[in-house]
Amino acid sequence: MKKKQIIVSQHDYDILKTLCYHAPGTARLKEELDRAVVRKTKVPDDVVQVNSTLQFRDERSGAVREVQLVLPAASNIQLGKLSILSPIGTALLGYSTGDTIDWEVPAGKTQLHILRVVNEG
Repeated sequence: MKKKQIIVSQHDYDILKTLCYHAPGTARLKEELDRAVVRKTKVPDDVVQVNSTLQFRDERSGAVREVQLVLPAASNIQLGKLSILSPIGTALLGYSTGDTIDWEVPAGKTQLHILRVVNEG
């Protein structure tokens, strides 16, 4: 299955590329950034970016979660702050409302369906 093109802002791209050089476990994120369309102009409001709040459904389990996608230092899963370096965090980056993503997580392959994205600012 061919992956849909993802969109990343220039600002997020620069921060995340730097993170890839300094943090362990960033190979999947680097792969995603390498295939991203980088926008110097505003990214559409329904695209998942760093600091987006979003709701998604894990199609395998049916569970619906609401999280904020954050940099690793701000990560706190109890508060709903999901690290960009987590398998699901990396998977969600750059996709938009209505997209379904096939992704490998530690428990096996799953599909994530993005239900809603909120970007403030």
